Amino acid sequence: MIHIPVQILSNAVEFERYIEDCVLALRQQNGVGKQYKLTANIVAYEPVQAATIARVKALSSDHFMANVIIIDRNCGYGEKQNLIWREYTKKLVEPFDAFITMNPDMILMPDVLDKLYSTFISSAGRANIVEARQFPIENPPRAFDHETLEVNWCSGACILISAAFFERAKGFDEAIYLYCEDVDLSWRAWLDGGLCLYRHDAVVAHMTRGIFEARYNSHSVATHEFNMALSHLILTWKYFSANEGALASKMKLFWDNQWIARHTKEAALAQLEAIKPRIERFAQSHPRIDILDFGLYSDMRPNLI
Repeated sequence: MIHIPVQILSNAVEFERYIEDCVLALRQQNGVGKQYKLTANIVAYEPVQAATIARVKALSSDHFMANVIIIDRNCGYGEKQNLIWREYTKKLVEPFDAFITMNPDMILMPDVLDKLYSTFISSAGRANIVEARQFPIENPPRAFDHETLEVNWCSGACILISAAFFERAKGFDEAIYLYCEDVDLSWRAWLDGGLCLYRHDAVVAHMTRGIFEARYNSHSVATHEFNMALSHLILTWKYFSANEGALASKMKLFWDNQWIARHTKEAALAQLEAIKPRIERFAQSHPRIDILDFGLYSDMRPNLI
């Protein structure tokens, strides 16, 4: 039986609102109990209700384990995911060759697990990341090759990752606090010699997007813009600073963008200067790695829906 761990990172609101439905959808994936065994490491980084924890744990079965883990760590998304990998997933006794990271507000259609894993296996070891498609709105609708399924980067909302690649890459870049850690991991997957694939027929409902929720989200727009600006600058420095002309071109895109306030950009640039010693720079490039505009890392296409 194929063992596939799943890493889910959740705040308190997400845990209470979505986690039971998310876990139920995982447990009901095609092949669980016959072909697949899942171990879900569900990590909450804020206090959550004991009753909800008990209900989630009660969803465990012989071939589906729901582990609820509480951590007290004030750090970025990537660092938290690395902690789950290092302290829990990697230490699982039963071997595995790939694992899933996903948001808690995801409801997988029954065939998603099998489609992601079968794509990983059929790539003959070349697929470092395989992404599912988000419904009703992709994040964002990136251009991809319908024949090869290759895409310029995979959104981390629901992805299957090669365990060997993740270990070689030393996980997510912990210098990135929030946003674009998936872009960065995808680009390092290309530089590692592997593929980033988009399984557009493996559909997951993203419950905080589009028709599912009228509100924007629970965090402030100002915080969102600062983190987006900083992450964008980190990618610019990591992948284009080895070429003076390329760096100048990408920084011009940053400053020319009209959607983010200049004082936010200046604050993000100051933070970049402070963390530069922590950032690994790449001298080599790859034709799929590019920044087309602020926050735009791939050609766009019309949404599938």
